[in-house]
Amino acid sequence: MRIMHVADTHLGFSAYRKVEEISGLNQREMDLYRSFETCVDQALEHRPDLFLHAGDLFDNVRPSNRAISFAVEQLVRLSEAGIPTVVIAGNHSTPKLRETGSVFKIFEHLEGIHPVYAGAYEKVVLEGVVVHCVPHSDPVTMQQELARVKPDQDLVNIATLHASVGAVGAYASNEFNETVIPDGTLPRGMDYTALGHYHRNTEVAPMTFYSGSTERLSFIESGQDKGFLMVDLTKGKVRFEPLPTRPMFDLPHIEAKDMSAADLMREIERRLAAQDLEGALVRFTVHNVKPSLYRSLDFKRIQGWAQKALYVEPRYQLQDDAFSVQTASGITALDQEFNSFMDHYPVTGTDKDKVRELGLRYLNRGLERCD
Repeated sequence: MRIMHVADTHLGFSAYRKVEEISGLNQREMDLYRSFETCVDQALEHRPDLFLHAGDLFDNVRPSNRAISFAVEQLVRLSEAGIPTVVIAGNHSTPKLRETGSVFKIFEHLEGIHPVYAGAYEKVVLEGVVVHCVPHSDPVTMQQELARVKPDQDLVNIATLHASVGAVGAYASNEFNETVIPDGTLPRGMDYTALGHYHRNTEVAPMTFYSGSTERLSFIESGQDKGFLMVDLTKGKVRFEPLPTRPMFDLPHIEAKDMSAADLMREIERRLAAQDLEGALVRFTVHNVKPSLYRSLDFKRIQGWAQKALYVEPRYQLQDDAFSVQTASGITALDQEFNSFMDHYPVTGTDKDKVRELGLRYLNRGLERCD
């Protein structure tokens, strides 16, 4: 039996206010659509026995009509091809109040498409296989539901859940509404366990994998390959299949403590020239910048060196100021204010860069609605 394991497609995600010339839509939103479409293309080519999406199909609980329409189009392609498909809800797709309802309900009429989203354990029984589905819920409920999962001795047993697995949060994303569960709560006796939520492709235990996300959603993921997993249960093999994604570079920081303006300009130019920036997302950080040095920089020239990039985010951390300063192509004063605040404000108990990335995402989403 062959399974295609996909997760964290985050349809509807948008960032950086850059638009695609032809469609006029947010470029990053289009990037994530294309990644999922490529996954479906691969499914139609390889014809797996099961297409399994382990959560966060959408980026938020109330996706746009465009994101919903696109998702339906892709699921219809799988339905028409006769590829059984199971999709569970992740934390981005699960409303805090159950009475809010779920967009996943619209998938129920599609033949061969099995959405699981009610926050409780459900079994999807297909020909020769049972998929034990545990969609996102709060940590207590999820552990209770996982305890109900028991293998069926007469069928191939597949489990899928959307959570951060590990008592110490090794695979946590530090997101709002995230669920972290201990390793020992994973279902036992499974032939394969498909995990969603952690965006890096990772083997947690034998035949227990995170597929990772299909595109990079923040600079924290800049060094990660993105794709999906092809699982051959007959051979006991799991193969990562990379997807073409937009290049993203989070360059090593520059230490400017003893630099002149000319030295720093040369170093910034060298760092940017070392990468192929065509259509890329790039961030660089300069530490210990004296205010006088910062005022001496030629920001227009720096932007010119990175003009081929889709988006560039310079971050200058001032040596003698309470705040750091950020300037970025296409970034607004509100974004700069938030970055300055984050550089100054201490954050404990969670990943500060993740808080920054999420804050910028929400700010950009709000700004786009105001345009």
